[in-house]
Amino acid sequence: MLYVSSRPCAVLVLLACASLTSAQLAVTGVADKSVYADRVTFLVPAEPGFSYAIKLNTNSVGADVPVVVASPDYYELRAQRTEGSTGAVTNLLVRFIVKDSARADTEWGLPSQTPWPIIQSSSNEFAGAHLVLMTPRRFPAGYEIPVVAWAEDENGHAVRGNGLLNAPGHPAIQLRRGVGSGFLSATNPPGELVYSAEIAGLRTNKLITLENNTAWTDVSGTLAGAIEWPPNSRIHVTNSLLISAGATLTIGAGSVVRLDYRTDITNNGAVIISGSLEDPVVFMPNSSNQPWGGFLMRNNTGSIAGTGALFTASGAEQNWFGSGGNPGSHRKEQALFFVQQSQSVSLADSAAIYLAGQLGHAVSGGTFTFSRFLLQHTTSGGEFTGASFTVNDSAFIECPDATFDFVDGDNDALYLVSGTHGFTNTLFGWTKDDGIDSGGDGVGRLHYERCWFEAIFHEGNSLSGLKDTTAHETVYLDCGQGLEDGYGAGTGGPTGRVDRCLFACCQVGARHGDNYASIGNGYPGIIAATNSLFLHNHHDLFGYDWRSFTWTNAVGQMFFSSNLFTLPDPDFPANAVWDPSSDASRLAPFGAAGLVGLGFAVRPGQTLADFPDGLPVGLSMFCTNEVTVEYAVDLSDTSRATGTLHFPAGQLRQFIPLPPPPGPGPSAHRVLRVRLFNGRNAEITSTDRLYFQSFGAQTIYVLIPFGSKWRYLDDGSNQGSLWTGNNFDDRNWPAGFAELGFGDKDETTPLRQTNSVGATNITFYFRAPVVVGDPAVFSSLQMSLRRDDGGVVYFHGAEVFRSTNMPPGLITSSTFATATGENTVDTTNLPPSVLQPGTNVVAVEIHQQSLTSSDISFDFQLIASLPPPPPRLESAMLDDELILYWADPAFTLERADELNSPAWVPAGGPSPVPVAATSARQFYRLRR
Repeated sequence: MLYVSSRPCAVLVLLACASLTSAQLAVTGVADKSVYADRVTFLVPAEPGFSYAIKLNTNSVGADVPVVVASPDYYELRAQRTEGSTGAVTNLLVRFIVKDSARADTEWGLPSQTPWPIIQSSSNEFAGAHLVLMTPRRFPAGYEIPVVAWAEDENGHAVRGNGLLNAPGHPAIQLRRGVGSGFLSATNPPGELVYSAEIAGLRTNKLITLENNTAWTDVSGTLAGAIEWPPNSRIHVTNSLLISAGATLTIGAGSVVRLDYRTDITNNGAVIISGSLEDPVVFMPNSSNQPWGGFLMRNNTGSIAGTGALFTASGAEQNWFGSGGNPGSHRKEQALFFVQQSQSVSLADSAAIYLAGQLGHAVSGGTFTFSRFLLQHTTSGGEFTGASFTVNDSAFIECPDATFDFVDGDNDALYLVSGTHGFTNTLFGWTKDDGIDSGGDGVGRLHYERCWFEAIFHEGNSLSGLKDTTAHETVYLDCGQGLEDGYGAGTGGPTGRVDRCLFACCQVGARHGDNYASIGNGYPGIIAATNSLFLHNHHDLFGYDWRSFTWTNAVGQMFFSSNLFTLPDPDFPANAVWDPSSDASRLAPFGAAGLVGLGFAVRPGQTLADFPDGLPVGLSMFCTNEVTVEYAVDLSDTSRATGTLHFPAGQLRQFIPLPPPPGPGPSAHRVLRVRLFNGRNAEITSTDRLYFQSFGAQTIYVLIPFGSKWRYLDDGSNQGSLWTGNNFDDRNWPAGFAELGFGDKDETTPLRQTNSVGATNITFYFRAPVVVGDPAVFSSLQMSLRRDDGGVVYFHGAEVFRSTNMPPGLITSSTFATATGENTVDTTNLPPSVLQPGTNVVAVEIHQQSLTSSDISFDFQLIASLPPPPPRLESAMLDDELILYWADPAFTLERADELNSPAWVPAGGPSPVPVAATSARQFYRLRR
């Protein structure tokens, strides 16, 4: 059986019509223009006297071989059959989609996007930059101390480098493309705290005075007139605060405003925040797990204007929107800034970090002006209707965080329904949904200049309604779709135009259409690109509309000329192909460097099973030179594989081939080390080696996999009871690979749909052998039955399982299932005693719910488990390096100088652990 898996950033698949279609050349398991959930198995039956050439996208497959397709994507199966005697050729084209059932329908036909982990930059990428920190000059002891950091060039723009901001005695802070934030511990004692921060050779010191016994001024109620909280005020807002219309609240530099849990500030007047980078004004909660509310501006008179403002942990009410008379929103959490009408928020040298809710929400209007502003770690930037954004040198990142687990929850950096917006030198990234979702049916204009979208599960910028969007010199990196031109409004649609932009390592660079199931007017918008680079995307361009069932590229609404593509695209001939040797200089305007960072793209806790396409290695930034790095893969069985990875200019990703997993037996206990060395035009910025182990191969055995070959009987006959036994002669029964059935178009082996009187059969029979040595060695069996409608399972003649929609009592060939079971999978554990040494026959009967049933499905899996081995500390020598490893993660490694020492100490992290050579004697043990 062949198993197909697609690699990220693969090549563009081109759709063309087959020249001939023959009814005699067929495929089972998939049908043209069909969609399958998660996986599908197909087979092209072979006939004697013919030769076959079969391709699934760009992969060759064989005739009469079941092919399992389990990677979400759009597929074209092209089969060509040639008759040996006449040379006559018959062609077949079948187009189908495998969708990820965990993702929404808009992602049909696309691989599931999971952003890559950060690759830290080389020191060369920070050359000429300087480090800017915003921290309080004075701060109350006993509270977490906020830190905001920017790495800037001489023009005040963020350097697009990644790196860890380190300071002795304090947690590191990750900078993403030149910006990041975090907190220093609340346990730092009163007195002078020197924060000496460094990243890639850039250094700066901050002196923070931590106050002992801070005196707070309690404030609540109504503020009227001109109110001033002078510099270095310590304000404790104990209850809801109202700033009256016409009132002005001025907050001086260095002030700290502490707000009680769920406390709001209703602002009908003007709030003026007079902080600075050196002496910011901090708004904070009593503790991070007791967030305060936000600023509510419901009348037309409110405004907030400030510099050096630092907001943390607002958004206490998790169901604020859509309740208590508040408007609805894509997300329900309370916003830091709620704007009802045309109020304004203007902030410079400011940040809103680690919020419990959203940044903002505008119901109808509002003006938002941000300059050098950071939003980081919030559920969403919020939803804005009729508003206006003017944003420069800012960043909207981590909505809600940078983890790689996907949640479909509208975690956009910004959701702009309508209005006119402009963004310059602004970063959007690490969001679970979109960078900017300019969604809904509203009218809007958006302009991007030198912006950067990265590590986004869905769209960098999605368009719908009547949006008019332009982008210049903007980067779309590692997004599901860089720019998406989606559904329209009325008879019109959105327009997306880019010029001199870069799309790299996205599932789709630029996409027309978003395939929402509920869209009625199609996709009347247009998308256009000129003078842009489309490099190593899975699809550089993609415009297929599955809803119209034409399954063709929307070339009439996609206008692309004078661009460079990874591969030629015959649908868009007015473009050229990227040549790394001659085109590398075109990367320079996007921050490309001659020497970049290189490292393993591996997250903590990942195992070899997470890397079916090889161990990923990435670059931190585009390089104007070709990058190479050597690697070695060493196994504890003394085998070794070496090679060199090449990154031509414009390529950011490569993969180290890994050995196949071990089979059962002692070889299943092994450790593997992968090393990187001798980087050229690259600085290795991750660890230069990783360690993996394998134990699991000998604890799980798949005795019968899904997709196996079964004898079957679909003639409607009554087989009585003997057919379930081991000695029953089924040699005259036909055989075929699962899934077996009819009616769902996903069958590998079609069954007879009607009998001689035009009705379906009630009962279908299936048999397959399974050979085991000593079943007593198994600790358990797990059986999975895919059935439509009902099923009964027998092992060598004895019933072991009956699905819940089969009636009790004697089951005969005329027994109906009591309810439908549409492709239901029953999973249950069985005792190993149901097996006997030698050959066992698994027999299954599937029963229809009625004689008019339109479908039937059958597949089966049987997995045996061995008991876990006793805890054992294994060792391996790789060159001169000793590696200790063990199977059970519940155990940790400890070390002592003497065997009977009372002072055993932890000795490293999870297995495997390299042990440094030492002249002293050391003892190691496992401890639960």
